[in-house]
Amino acid sequence: MKQILLYISFFLILCNVGFSQLPAQQENQAGFRSEWFGGLILHTNGWGGNLTRAKFKTYKKYNLYSIDFVNIKDPKEYKIRYQVAQNSFSKAFKYGKLNSLYNTRLSFGQQYMIYEKLREKGVSIYFNWKTGANLGLLKPIYLEIVNQEDGIPFNSQERYDPIIHNESNIYGKGQFGSGFNEINLIFGGHFETGFKFELAKQRENIFAVETGLTIDVFPAGAPILAFKKDEVVLYNLYIKLLFGKKYFD
Repeated sequence: MKQILLYISFFLILCNVGFSQLPAQQENQAGFRSEWFGGLILHTNGWGGNLTRAKFKTYKKYNLYSIDFVNIKDPKEYKIRYQVAQNSFSKAFKYGKLNSLYNTRLSFGQQYMIYEKLREKGVSIYFNWKTGANLGLLKPIYLEIVNQEDGIPFNSQERYDPIIHNESNIYGKGQFGSGFNEINLIFGGHFETGFKFELAKQRENIFAVETGLTIDVFPAGAPILAFKKDEVVLYNLYIKLLFGKKYFD
C-alpha cells in the first residue's frame, strides 16, 4: 500500500508541474521522424530495463516498438532465518520460493502527446499504451542444505524441494549461479499503459519519467512460490527513468 501511495503522489506532482506551466515561445517539433530511448524500470515487484524505438505517424502520435527485461517477484515473498543452534541462525532465504521469474516483453503500442512543453524548463506530457508477447524464464531456486556423511555434517547446494527441505535441514540461500542450466520457458502476453513526462531542455534530447500499470498474463501459470496457486495474472505499478534522442530520419 505504501508503494502504491508513493506512485500516486509522484504522478500527481508531475501532473501539477506540467499543467501549471506559463506560456512561452512554442517550439516547432515538426521534422523529427523517430526516437530511440531506454532506461531503468522500477516496479512494485522487481526491476529491469527498457529499450524503445518510436516512429512518428503525426506530429503528436507515434508508434512504439519496445523490449523490456524485468524480474518479477511474487507479492507474498518474504525472507526468514531458521535457528540452527542456540544463538545461531541460518542465512536469510525466501520462504517457499521455487523459482525466480525473469520476463522479456516484446511490445507494440502508441504514444500520444496530450500537453506540449511551452517553455524551456517545462514538461511535455504523453499518454501511451503497449501490448505484446511475454517470454518468461523460470530459474529454479537452490538452497544450502545441511547433510551428514558418516556422522560428519556438511553443506551442499540443492534445488529447493518443499517435500524434503524444511527447518531441520535448510541452512540458507544457495549460490545465485545455481540453476541456470535448468531454466524453463513459459509464454504469455502483457498490456501496459501510462503517462510519460519529458523534461529535457534540448528539443532533440530525451530525458523523461514514465509511470503507469503493467499487466502480465501467463496462461499456463508461473510457479514462483510452493505453497500457493501458480500466478496467472500479475499486476505491477511502475516508474521508468528514460534517456534517449530524437532523429530526423
